[in-house]
Amino acid sequence: MNKSKRNKYLEIAIIITFIVVLIYVGSMTVRITTGVSKTIESSAYTVRLQVLNGCGMPSLAGNTADKLADYKDDDLEIKIVDTDNFDVRKVAESFVISRLEDKTAARILAEKIGLDPSRVIYKPLENNYRHVTATLVLGEDHSKVALTVKSDKEN
Repeated sequence: MNKSKRNKYLEIAIIITFIVVLIYVGSMTVRITTGVSKTIESSAYTVRLQVLNGCGMPSLAGNTADKLADYKDDDLEIKIVDTDNFDVRKVAESFVISRLEDKTAARILAEKIGLDPSRVIYKPLENNYRHVTATLVLGEDHSKVALTVKSDKEN
């Protein structure tokens, strides 16, 4: 094969390679600029909830936590992070303790579970390694604690 024919083949190969690279870069540009973005819907507030048994009824905190677990709607998402017994065993009325100075999420929680949101108190947790944002203390009136609306999972 003579030298001029080899140069022609080389020029054609370079031109074809250049065209392939241009097509690839163009398709990647189109993909990037017209890509699909996902919108993740999230609740306005997420409560990392600790449920404490204040009336001494066996398994109450765990059973209540199971009912509240993974609740989610537009206003509130509940994540159970702990269940235990409260220091006092004869709590008459159930109540919510906000572990954050901003009590908004705890008040929304109280309203959703049928408690008076104006009675939410603030008391930070010492050594809050579980990042608890609210504590539900179940009292003798624990039967009135229930979600008043359906979660998205139930709809």
